[in-house]
Amino acid sequence: MILSGFLLLGEAIANAHKLPSARFLVLLVLATVAARLRVKLPGLTGVMSVNLPFILLAVALTGTAEALTVAFISTFAQCLPRQKQKFNAVQIAFNCCALTLAVGATRWIYFSPEFSSAISTPALRLAIAAAGYFLVNTAAVSLVITLTEAVNLLRTWAEIVQLSFPYLVASAGVAGLAIAVGQDIRWAVPVAVLPVMIGIFVSYRRFFTAATAQIAAELSMEANNIAAAAHS
Repeated sequence: MILSGFLLLGEAIANAHKLPSARFLVLLVLATVAARLRVKLPGLTGVMSVNLPFILLAVALTGTAEALTVAFISTFAQCLPRQKQKFNAVQIAFNCCALTLAVGATRWIYFSPEFSSAISTPALRLAIAAAGYFLVNTAAVSLVITLTEAVNLLRTWAEIVQLSFPYLVASAGVAGLAIAVGQDIRWAVPVAVLPVMIGIFVSYRRFFTAATAQIAAELSMEANNIAAAAHS
């Protein structure tokens, strides 16, 4: 996965025919800021940030190299450890490259000639392409969790889908609405998206914090019951 991600990113950068645009720089900054707004997924090893709308906008409104760079750098920012956390280079490289591959699939779907001729509306086409992103990304994350923690692959994938699907729908909807405002999107519309995603982040954090506390309480009660039974 790491090798494939770096090869895809390197090939895109090597074949880029123009310098980075101002639109790319705006989306890169916004995606990186949003990537640091992350919540812990209860019961799973992983976090979720709110940078997806900016990644989808980069897919639709910038070149291949720019879109992949936005995905890679913002994911790197998302994975940077907080205080007292260890820097795991392999894990960070995997996450960055897995998301890069997912964005590559998204862009391939969005700009596919057959797909473009069948669906002319850019917002709808982006929403469907986002489903491809979701499938590739969740499959890669589920696979690595299965390999490292010896858990059931399908069950892990189902849990990730259940937790993150509403976020995908919200992100695709926000990005599609931004595109529907006009194709000539400069900096104003993406900047306006950021407060919306901050609101979603606050809502998700409150929900997942309560869910994590409930899971911890249930595990503690189960452990106490097992200890009491063993003592008896």
